[in-house]
Amino acid sequence: MKKLITLLSTVSILFFMVACGGGEDSNSATQNNGTEGADTDNSMAITETDMGSGDVAVCLWPTVGLRDKAGRSGAKYITGIKFGETVKLTGETEEIESEKRTYLEMELSDGKKGWANEYLFAVNGKAVVATADIDVFKRPDLSTLTTNKVTSGSLFAIAESKDKAGWAEVFTQEKKVAGWTQYNEDLFTDEAIDIALGKVLSEVKGLKSTSEKIKKLESVSSSSTFSGSSLMPMVTEMLEKLDKGTNLPNTQLMITAENLNVRSSPDNTADNVAFQLNDGDICEILQRGKEMVKIRDMEDYWYQIEKDGQTGWVYGFFTSKKQ
Repeated sequence: MKKLITLLSTVSILFFMVACGGGEDSNSATQNNGTEGADTDNSMAITETDMGSGDVAVCLWPTVGLRDKAGRSGAKYITGIKFGETVKLTGETEEIESEKRTYLEMELSDGKKGWANEYLFAVNGKAVVATADIDVFKRPDLSTLTTNKVTSGSLFAIAESKDKAGWAEVFTQEKKVAGWTQYNEDLFTDEAIDIALGKVLSEVKGLKSTSEKIKKLESVSSSSTFSGSSLMPMVTEMLEKLDKGTNLPNTQLMITAENLNVRSSPDNTADNVAFQLNDGDICEILQRGKEMVKIRDMEDYWYQIEKDGQTGWVYGFFTSKKQ
């Protein structure tokens, strides 16, 4: 009888311990459109963001505003998120007919909730950084290869397809490159420190002056925060290219943009693309246009150049001759 009582007591205690030891609910976070540039403070902590379970999206624009309701009319700005940040979707959507836009409700990592334009996000994507040039296809079909690439060092969003095995959608900043690619984890990294450095490199590419770019890259190069990133060799390579570009003779220029169109005439409105050049390519200058030409918010000269026997015109804004 004593043994039975002891056994029943032990079972009761174990049951009580199991009942009281349940797991904790974690608040997941979504992030929304930001109005600030990428954080370039080299002392920032590099941490993983736990978004919990459920659908997520990656911000594709430099700054996107999170508002308290769908649409822009009468909506109050709450906060913003930055390019490359991940948000958690609540599943609520709303069509605003007057804007011809769809808005998504989302939650940030700090618990803030709000609405933002669906077009500005890669739904069910994840932020990664390319460790090599990645081919882009128009559709998940090998016969639809395009001339676009996600270039090494670029921060972008990738969304593995549920229907097309081995394929994934890709989106770079502002969807400048968008399409499909064969899913290969050897071609990108999703480590937190690499994502953080990828955001900084994206900001560097957006800086206007070469001296500003060099200053920022030198700061990153000497930072202990990013010393463990697999992308550090890219920082060194970017610095070497920029240094080379600043020391060229007057008869040469260096391309400072990816997949830059070289045109048969100094005009970007005509269908006159002759070939393309890549970031770091050195060209001989044949002549410079007589006057500066304004294109959108840019103003610079056109340059006729020669590269490997091919000639054409490039806009100076995207070269080391940038005014």
